[in-house]
Amino acid sequence: MAFDYSPSSIREILGNEDAIFQLERYAAEIDQGAQRRPILISGPPGTGKSASARLVAEEHGWNIVELNASDYRDKESIDRLLLAASQARTIFGKRNLILLDEIDELAPRFDKGAGSAIAAMLKTAKSPVILIANDRWDQNITFLRNNVDNIDFKKLPNATVARILENFVKSNKINVDKDTIDAIANRSNGDARSAISDIATLDSADKAAVEVIGMRDRKNDVFSTLDKIFFSNTYSAPLAAPANSDVDNDMLIKWIDENLPKRYVNQEDLASAYQMLSSASMFATRASRSQYYTYWRYMNVCMSSGIALSKNNYPDKSRHYSFPRTISSLSKSKERRSARTEIARKLKRKIHLNISRIIKLEMPILAKMARYGIKENGDGTYDYFAARFGLEQKEVDWLAENIN
Repeated sequence: MAFDYSPSSIREILGNEDAIFQLERYAAEIDQGAQRRPILISGPPGTGKSASARLVAEEHGWNIVELNASDYRDKESIDRLLLAASQARTIFGKRNLILLDEIDELAPRFDKGAGSAIAAMLKTAKSPVILIANDRWDQNITFLRNNVDNIDFKKLPNATVARILENFVKSNKINVDKDTIDAIANRSNGDARSAISDIATLDSADKAAVEVIGMRDRKNDVFSTLDKIFFSNTYSAPLAAPANSDVDNDMLIKWIDENLPKRYVNQEDLASAYQMLSSASMFATRASRSQYYTYWRYMNVCMSSGIALSKNNYPDKSRHYSFPRTISSLSKSKERRSARTEIARKLKRKIHLNISRIIKLEMPILAKMARYGIKENGDGTYDYFAARFGLEQKEVDWLAENIN
């Protein structure tokens, strides 16, 4: 099910009221004809930086010309995509806003003269320019420091994240109770976007997924780990992600495997990323079989930086993460085996065989009897199984539905 993540008004952005006020004042002064330097909005993930910039632009009737990290390729790209828009209005007379998201993801692999081109554009731009970064002190964007005014977004308090989640749950009609909302908010580390992803996952998750989400307070949650791997364009940031994750390496490989197609939509990027994931899995197997855990070093590089740097196109952000189906299948299988064994224990009182033989030889016959009897005799079948084998109605139904 697709959920609506986006606020429709700047007033729906909770927390960081001072920063939003500065942003609105900037837009108002621009509309009044004032000359303002470009703005650098910085702060932790999930605090509303990008959404606030877009909503302020929309409410002032500005046309948004937006680029993200995958577009910061070279000087030619910057000039082609931004130069004209930074100097003039649209053909309908609207003011352009140049919005550069994830500016701190500039990296040598992608940045071939883009930094100098952006700096030159900032000095000559006649349109308003807003840049967005997680860390304004990042070494990749030192060229901005004397060319912009800063607006800082702070980490959201847990109570604010809870209010955001309550609004999201209400607007999307998600069946999540208040205690769960508070628990996720308290473990969110101020990241509303990640908390919303948790809620969206919980709406259709099985117990195994809920258990993983419940581990957020120990280390970085698995969703943040996946974000660092999929969205980074640098070597170091994704490399540290597995070590700080709240899941082990084997589980993280399964999470990556499940969610790669949701992020890497370009087929060449996806093929390269899966090649890296395959190598990671190979090194993990070698480490386990040989007990030579130096292989983990290569595994970590492949499953983190290798996947991050295997892309040439920016990932899709629109779909929320899914719990690995392989684990869900194992969880369901475990429940099935447990139910089968419990019924076999009951049957053992009447059928004097060991449990494994009852499961293998007797239960398939009883299952056929149950299916036929329920269809032909209804309640009489339940009475027979209760009297003859000591099985309750729900156990007879389980036999009929689950044993071939």
